[in-house]
Amino acid sequence: MSLEQLVMEAQAGSGGGAAFAEVCQRFTGLVKKYANQPHLAGIKEEAAAEGWLAVAAAVRTYDQATGVRFAGYAESRVRYAVWNLFKRERRRWQQEITLTGGSTGGEEHEGPGLLDTLASASNVESEVEAKSTEAVVKQALRTLPDKQRVAIVKTLLGEAQLAEVAAELGTSPQAVYGLRQRGLARLKKELDKNIF
Repeated sequence: MSLEQLVMEAQAGSGGGAAFAEVCQRFTGLVKKYANQPHLAGIKEEAAAEGWLAVAAAVRTYDQATGVRFAGYAESRVRYAVWNLFKRERRRWQQEITLTGGSTGGEEHEGPGLLDTLASASNVESEVEAKSTEAVVKQALRTLPDKQRVAIVKTLLGEAQLAEVAAELGTSPQAVYGLRQRGLARLKKELDKNIF
């Protein structure tokens, strides 16, 4: 039976689908040929599916009155269906590359990608952790006696020398050093309770 006769039977629905199955069997090689092209290696299964859908659409829409042979008509449908799939996927790939700031289709993409633009320049996690730690340390500092707090804040957090703080408190630099050490020990105990 000729291919055109099989297509007419498949369109009529006679024979319980045997005619359609025979048409598909005859086009297996063609679908594999177009689906197995090197540029479609990553989407070979999708290309084969597009090819089979094109064969089915060709059987459904074929009109013998146009004078075009079915083999040529089906081949053009398969070829263009697979080619259109490749173009859609290529556009999608290029958009993904642009999002990450890579190159697009062999040409270098100027400037940062969309994801780089949206990303914060600073480490948000570190900033939040630092603010949380700062709040805990400030709270712990408030629990210290005034002289110990002044000794720690001015000598460690500020740029004052022991002698300057000693003159302000009316004591010796050694006493300020002792205040600072005792304050740091109390501060450590307080932080150990709050952090751990």
